[in-house]
Parts: sequence; structure tokens; C-alpha cells
Amino acid sequence: MKESFYGRIQQTKVDGDVARYVEEIAVRGFTVIPELFSLEQLTAWREKIDGVYRAQETDFGRDALIAIQELDMCRAPLLYDFEFIQLATHPLILSVVKEILGDWFILNLQNAIINRPNQMHHQSSWHRDLPYQNWVISRPLAINALVAIDEFSEITGGTHVVPFTHKTEVLPSDAYIDANRIVAAAPAGSAIVFDSMLFHRAGANRSSNIRRAVNHLYTTPILKQQYDFPNALGTRPDMDAATARLLGYTSQVPLNDRVWRANRAARNLGMGQNTQ
Repeated sequence: MKESFYGRIQQTKVDGDVARYVEEIAVRGFTVIPELFSLEQLTAWREKIDGVYRAQETDFGRDALIAIQELDMCRAPLLYDFEFIQLATHPLILSVVKEILGDWFILNLQNAIINRPNQMHHQSSWHRDLPYQNWVISRPLAINALVAIDEFSEITGGTHVVPFTHKTEVLPSDAYIDANRIVAAAPAGSAIVFDSMLFHRAGANRSSNIRRAVNHLYTTPILKQQYDFPNALGTRPDMDAATARLLGYTSQVPLNDRVWRANRAARNLGMGQNTQ
């Protein structure tokens, strides 16, 4: 039903799902995009996450991970299995991110989070995914897409969010948080997409099952990547130009003025005059 109003009021126009998701992120700080992956695909992703994490735990050592509060954090899984790029490049997620960040953005990080039953995860403290940056800005610099490999709910330790806090510089009081926090409920196979400045935290998993998710942080290229994907991956014949750009291959810091000019000259030859 069309809402009525009076006075000199402008109203956002929403003409499809992408616009609706973008509006929800802009206003309340997050949205949930359902049914991105099938049950069969989710089974495969669970196995892949567990396998990559086992390799990382074996390599670094369980006790060493505990010492640095990294237990059950599977970092940069696409460096171990490039098929994880499929999660980072889902067309609908990228369409939403593009509407917010513009045509040129990069994948700053990809991490898988494993939330085991009745175990406290270090992500259970309130934080932003641009940590230590206590300011607000008129247009977002970063957007998260948290792909729910398992169901996110109050029981499984789903992500708690405080809506609208992407518009406040500081974390609200405990009383405000208690009165206004909600669980961003999301079925397995969906994604919670949110402004990276939204205050959030992992919940406590009181179920009997593991809750897994894969977090993606997309940022404007002016922000440094958490992982240097171009140097870590090197040249790959199976990588197209769009994926290379997303992974930061066209956003690397030049070594010096000669390299900067050589890169610009190459772009001018390939794409016509470039003023950047």
C-alpha cells in the first residue's frame, strides 16, 4: 500500500530487491538477502571451511592460536582454496555493494568464522568491522557481507546488531544496547549485508551444532587490504579481469614514480585517456 504524507517531503524510490536492500542498509544499517546458496552447496562449503581451518590450526598450532585469540577463525580461505572466490563474487551481493560503494571497490578481507556450541568466540565483543574508527561519514567506505553457511538465530549464536549505530560516533550505553539490540536472523544460505560501521557482535551458540559463516569486507580502494591478495595469489590463468580488480590487482601501491607512470601509460593504452 502506498503511504500518504504531507509537507515538503522527499521519499526514497525503491524499484526492486537491490534498491530495497540498499535502503535498509542506509537507514537501519543492515539487511538480509535470502536464498543465495542451495542446501547441497552449503554442505560442500561446510566441508571446505572445516578443512581449511584444520590446515591452519595444524600449521600455526592450536595453543598458539589460543594465545592470540584466533581459535576457530579461518583466515583468507580463498588463498587455500580459490573456489571460495565464488562466495565473494555472488552477483546479487556485488550488485548491492556496487549501489553503495560505486563502480570501483575491492575485497579487503575474507574470513570464515566457526562458532562452536557452548564456546565463547572472541568475536562476541561489540565492535565495528573498521575497528578503532569512531567517526561517522555521509557515505559508507565499507560494506560487509556475512554469508550464513549455517542458520543464524538466537539459539545458534547469530550476530547481534544495534540498528542505526552506523550513524553514531560512539558505542551507546549498556542500557541502550540492552533495550535495542536484536539478532540478525538469517537462514542458512542467506547473507547479512551491513554497513561496516554498524556495531555488532557474535552471539552465544546454545545449540548442539556448529554455526559457520564467511565474512567479506568490501571497501573503497583507498583503504589498505587486510591481506595482500595480488602478491599472495600471483598470476592465475583462471582469473578474469573483474575478479582481479575486486582482489586489488589494479589498486596496488606503486613502488615509485616510474612504476606509477608506467601503470598509467598502460591504462591509457588499454582503456583510452585516464585522469586518475
